[in-house]
Amino acid sequence: GISDKDISVISGIPFSEKILDRPMNWTNVGRIGVAGAVLGFITALLLNFGTPFLYPLRVADMPIFFPIPTSIVVTFELVMLGLLISTFIGVFVETISPSYGPQGYHPKVSDGHIAILFSGPMDLDQQFHSTFAELGATLEHDVEEEKLWL
Repeated sequence: GISDKDISVISGIPFSEKILDRPMNWTNVGRIGVAGAVLGFITALLLNFGTPFLYPLRVADMPIFFPIPTSIVVTFELVMLGLLISTFIGVFVETISPSYGPQGYHPKVSDGHIAILFSGPMDLDQQFHSTFAELGATLEHDVEEEKLWL
């Protein structure tokens, strides 16, 4: 048959992959978000604990003081800021990245139909037709690739 990476299922209703019996789509947004949180944590540590070493304020032979209670707030805020900014950038990059599966669109998808887009060898074309016709599918050939934006 045809491998899962060569099949694309599109629908006008946002069905989950599990309902359509499709493999789960994995993205890199989580990894990008964790990287941003780690970067924010490192920045917070440098600001909280690097500043007393760079600009020490010695008062009467007391050791260098690390303001732990106030640094917790700054650390939390910078970790969340790094997570938020990197997640936004990650989602933006994922949405503008090209898709490598079969692409196309048919106006019937907007009317509630589900489209299964695939390309396969011509010698199996008749087998595909008979299989989908037995299941009650309406067959459309040569669905044009339409740019939906840009």
